[in-house]
Amino acid sequence: MKTIVSPEMYMKTFENYKLGKRSLEKYSSLFPVKSSELLAGVLADITADGHLGRGLIQFISKDKTNVLHFQQRIYKLFKVKGKLRITPSNPEIWECLIGNNAISKILNLSGCPLGAKVFQKFEVPDWILNGNDQIKRSYIKRLFDCEGSVILQKSNRIRIYFKMSKSAKLKANHEKFLNQIRMMLGRFKIKTTNLTYRTATRRKDGRETFALEFELYGTRKNLVSVL
Repeated sequence: MKTIVSPEMYMKTFENYKLGKRSLEKYSSLFPVKSSELLAGVLADITADGHLGRGLIQFISKDKTNVLHFQQRIYKLFKVKGKLRITPSNPEIWECLIGNNAISKILNLSGCPLGAKVFQKFEVPDWILNGNDQIKRSYIKRLFDCEGSVILQKSNRIRIYFKMSKSAKLKANHEKFLNQIRMMLGRFKIKTTNLTYRTATRRKDGRETFALEFELYGTRKNLVSVL
């Protein structure tokens, strides 16, 4: 396994050396952070249906089971149990919350985007993009579990597609990220369509976002999938 986050990398995230030293001593058992299928899956969860803030990790889903599984994965990685609850603003949504600055820093250093993802540049982390097949598979599986859609059409054709939205100003970055996912799928001999632009939306703050998607080739009788 490859070292993703070293103690030295972690210390550089602190402006106050003494504060960083105390934090490192408290969480010394977590270092060095190594590449793993588990970590790759957690990064995909947050990149798709979560949020990483300064000192806060959040994952949301309509399916309580998905949120429970995320809670379990976080515990296996960091021995910290997240809080499960129904989202206050929506009684149909469950969420897992972890208030922990050290874990937030570690996930960010591992390649997880920080802040509002739709307005942030990010790519597939190098250690995943160039990792072994198990790491790639874990990352892709969790992305599709969160953001993938399956539609059975009247013609008995099954459509499996992946769609994410991004700020219109980050078009090139968004294309690169989705093409990286397509490239990893190709590693498993899964053919995909070219990227397709979908609906554009203007937010209340005036900023424009757009949706970009691709589809897996396949039919009900001949569906290609490794996931």
